[in-house]
Amino acid sequence: MKYLTCLLLTSSIFSSFIEVASGVQTSVLVNKGDIKKDALTLPQVPYEKTRNVHPPSVQETKRRLAQEISIQIANDIAYGLVVAHDKKQIGYGTKMYRKVQTAINLLRRGAGLNGASRRSGVPRSVLDQLMKWGQERPGASLYHVE
Repeated sequence: MKYLTCLLLTSSIFSSFIEVASGVQTSVLVNKGDIKKDALTLPQVPYEKTRNVHPPSVQETKRRLAQEISIQIANDIAYGLVVAHDKKQIGYGTKMYRKVQTAINLLRRGAGLNGASRRSGVPRSVLDQLMKWGQERPGASLYHVE
């Protein structure tokens, strides 16, 4: 019986909390234990004119495309790092492993392949090999890298 009372009390508190959180106001008039009125009112949202939305510029489109390709390269290198570990080329937690992780993070933040190679200290040839291994996975997309 205590469990049932607790459950009913908890559900009523929770439903009241949901109404408050969602902005719904419930007005109830009680007279001698009987419910006279149960009205649900939703807050009015003012109508606003939509702004004129301009399509992105050519430069913005090129920047977004370059960033998407950079993220794809980072994903390929990350998978290639797993393959390199399986082939016992780069061990987990080694200095080279951590440098490659730094390169992956730089690529995901939009750095180019040459910039990520230079800033992380990983030779470009190593990143190219990891990328090649990563592109052999199912679902990898193909793109042109210079």
